[in-house]
Amino acid sequence: MKHFRDPWLVIGARGMLGTDLMVTLNQADIDAVGLDVDDLDITQDGLVQRVMDRYRPGLVINVAAFTDVDACETRQEEVFRVNARGPENLARACRFTDSFLLHMSTDYVFDGRLGRQCHEDDPMRPLGTYGKSKAIGEQLVRANLPDSHCILRTQWLFGLHGKNFVEAILALAETRDHLKVVNDQHGRPTYSLDLAKAILEICERGFVGVLHVANDGEATWHDFARKILELSKIDHVRVESQTTEELARPAPRPAYSVLNISRFVELVGSPLRHWEEALAAYLDSRPRKGHGFKR
Repeated sequence: MKHFRDPWLVIGARGMLGTDLMVTLNQADIDAVGLDVDDLDITQDGLVQRVMDRYRPGLVINVAAFTDVDACETRQEEVFRVNARGPENLARACRFTDSFLLHMSTDYVFDGRLGRQCHEDDPMRPLGTYGKSKAIGEQLVRANLPDSHCILRTQWLFGLHGKNFVEAILALAETRDHLKVVNDQHGRPTYSLDLAKAILEICERGFVGVLHVANDGEATWHDFARKILELSKIDHVRVESQTTEELARPAPRPAYSVLNISRFVELVGSPLRHWEEALAAYLDSRPRKGHGFKR
């Protein structure tokens, strides 16, 4: 097992994944310091250097990002500052403090046109601003920390501490008797709590390079929506299919960006649980948030 000196620094600690990650690290008795945008603006190089000099962490876990995919198309300058320049600033600071950097990335670095699962070494061909900014962020991390980084790509994240597809579907089901959901995008729905636990395991192994981590199994958004309603015992809402073209969102989406997780399975010995099992666990643990349906 790899041992990083104390403390570990989590950037983006109050977001969906960051919140679960801080809980996971604390339960494992890791000396972890959590910072969010109010504490550290990663786009400010000088500030990043000062914070890193203050803490001198053995490990930095960066889960901060601009993730509103559609908004990215109209806020491009801000997006590239956060998703590309920010990771570069962290990587440069890590180099000077001899810190290891684990940086979260996304399936959106792929165009989804391979017709098969995406492997870590497949060429990045992002379609939209979000994917392009994350791809550049990856490249800058690798360039500045060639031997002291881990880039984790994940996808379709849902969790208790942020906006997500599950809550969106449940909210719509309160006022509608039918929903239209895209059936031509494929991915792996991933529970942020499961991902947080996987991140700890990867850190303990000191993996260097690029790794895909997501819950087992794959689905379309249509499959995901139907399973959400089924497990929530909501049987009065009909889920209809529509295409990405019919939905006409501002940002392009990869059609088949299912991440291949075989490298992760080889590293830790088994995959994360199936996304359907993870979804059931999420639904059992979530507060009702005003949704009046009983399971």
